[in-house]
Amino acid sequence: MYSEKRNVLQLVALLKAHGITHIVLSPGSRNSPIVHSVATDSDFTCYSVVDERSAGFFALGVIQATGKPAAVCCTSGTAALNLGPAVAEAFYQELPLLVITADRPAAWIGQMDGQTIPQTHMFREITRKSVQLPQIADDEEEWFCNRLINEAILSLDNGVKGPAHINIPLGEPLFGFNTPTLPSVRVIRQSSPGYVIHREDGYGERFASYSKRMIIVGQLPPNHGLNELLEKLHNKLGVVVLAEQLSNISMKETSNFDTILYAVSDKEREELTPELVITMGGHIVSKRLKQFIRRADISELWRISPNGEVTDTFQRVTDIIRSDNKTFLHYLTEFSSGRENELIENKKTSKPEEFDGAKYIKETEKPGGAANFRERWIKACAAVSEPAGAFSDLYAIGALMQTLPENASLQLGNSNSLRLTQLFDIPSSVKVFCNRGTNGIEGSLSTAVGYAAASDQLSFLLIGDLSFFYDMNGLWNNYRSQNLRILLNNNGGGEIFGILPGLNKSEVLHEYIAATHTTEAKAWAEQQGFLYLSAHNAEELDRHLPLFTDTGSEKPVLLEVFTSMEENAEQIRSYYHQQKNIFKLN
Repeated sequence: MYSEKRNVLQLVALLKAHGITHIVLSPGSRNSPIVHSVATDSDFTCYSVVDERSAGFFALGVIQATGKPAAVCCTSGTAALNLGPAVAEAFYQELPLLVITADRPAAWIGQMDGQTIPQTHMFREITRKSVQLPQIADDEEEWFCNRLINEAILSLDNGVKGPAHINIPLGEPLFGFNTPTLPSVRVIRQSSPGYVIHREDGYGERFASYSKRMIIVGQLPPNHGLNELLEKLHNKLGVVVLAEQLSNISMKETSNFDTILYAVSDKEREELTPELVITMGGHIVSKRLKQFIRRADISELWRISPNGEVTDTFQRVTDIIRSDNKTFLHYLTEFSSGRENELIENKKTSKPEEFDGAKYIKETEKPGGAANFRERWIKACAAVSEPAGAFSDLYAIGALMQTLPENASLQLGNSNSLRLTQLFDIPSSVKVFCNRGTNGIEGSLSTAVGYAAASDQLSFLLIGDLSFFYDMNGLWNNYRSQNLRILLNNNGGGEIFGILPGLNKSEVLHEYIAATHTTEAKAWAEQQGFLYLSAHNAEELDRHLPLFTDTGSEKPVLLEVFTSMEENAEQIRSYYHQQKNIFKLN
């Protein structure tokens, strides 16, 4: 039996009609008409997570694992505010999160009634659509309610994916559950967006006119279907492709570009400077790359923007290309192939019996051309070595990267967990995720738990101590899957603040900035049903890793690695200085 509330019946029926059947529920009385209606319907997969902040990030993990929209539902008041960090993350990571907040009737807002705050459009700036449902007193209001819900759901993927917010006021009585079936509802559909790049737009000719071309790829979800196109552009057309691990693109020849930009001389950096830059995807981690392009003497920078938004991360954008990534990359490869064929056909008409097409293309490439530009980058990157130092966070991360199984998923906490991982190769079949939309530390644990709960894959989380302990409620639920593996680097505080020049000299660094502590995860992890392992040195870590990565564990596993901030900082500095010395010798 369903709730008697007509706006709830419209909501539940449309959720089902649009295929949004994974719902994370936080407890409360005001949202109980919604909770009861979905939890008693076998078509929905429901998860109960008490902490709303954790619940929002849990839902992001479900979205990442299923590739489909998911909903999170909470009661009124500050419970709704707690969803804010996850909504912001979904907005900037472009994840289709549907936020459903129960509310008091409008007449009671500001009247000192319990759990009442202004909730209408509270996430307006960080959602694709925000709607306030009526309580439905007549047929016109029911039509209006139906339209608003359809609009909110359609906005989850309207060219660009992102979160939507439905605020639903519910008056007393709340607990009538006597409706036997859902109503027939109007479902509004929309066609998938499509893009066509026309030759007269001139991008093909402009692309072909440059020899030093670079594509920079930001964060992308797995299974984006771009690998083959990027490999063709890189291998056949001499385009340098710089892709971080969060792009889920395996471009090993240039994967360590961040270290290169640190180590090379000004003269070498000039030789590595592109003329044309094309950017796509989400956030870029490398601060050095951003600074390199911002300061470089480039001619053009094109941003592939499906919704036409102007995103000028590198402060050099010249063109906003309204297209999806795949369509535009396909256009470039097809145009270049056609142009090459035209050159060959024109040349063949003179002495066809002596003509070698491949040789002709190679010979006509001017000095410093595309192939030379690509080879210069490949040669520079080949000189970089992976870190190999003493026991530290860097050592632990490298050890994990070297033992990651094929086809696993890897969730990364923000800050050092993410940055240091970029220094190592990982199997190309590993799917990489990180809450990089807003780069906050909250929610990384909850997202990983949600992902593991909705996935059959072995799911790893690499996380630092402040991120872990800040989000400890991420383990406070019933969905700690046995396929979850957490490697917790516990160095007693916020290590990255001790590395930043200038800040590391602050006299209040340890107490107020790095927030040093002596907290350990053992008791909490074991209480929540984890197999707990700890490592204080390289021998202990190497001994535990086979068990940590084993697929046969009947429990989720948490491996806590204890290091010192001082040694960690020294190992990172030593590695980068070593790389700079290599290029000085060359």
